[in-house]
Amino acid sequence: MILVHIITDDKKQALEIAHILTEEKLMLNAITSKKTLFEYENGLTKKKQILIIGQTKGLLFKIINEKLSVKYLDKMPILYSVPIVYMNEI
Repeated sequence: MILVHIITDDKKQALEIAHILTEEKLMLNAITSKKTLFEYENGLTKKKQILIIGQTKGLLFKIINEKLSVKYLDKMPILYSVPIVYMNEI
């Protein structure tokens, strides 16, 4: 099992992604959260982003990536996974 993290600047896109991936059973569940990104280039930059976290099988990551790449060709969100090493019984 893995956690898929998807980061986008657009709240509407985040909700759409969460809906699509859970409806098509590519993610078991989805949590959306606002986050603030701080960067320092020529001064401190503050940027609002939406983080989607969803639980899924590791073998589905490639399918999720392909689906999002096709649908959001011009505005692909950041996508990465984190392995679930330990998990209690559900």
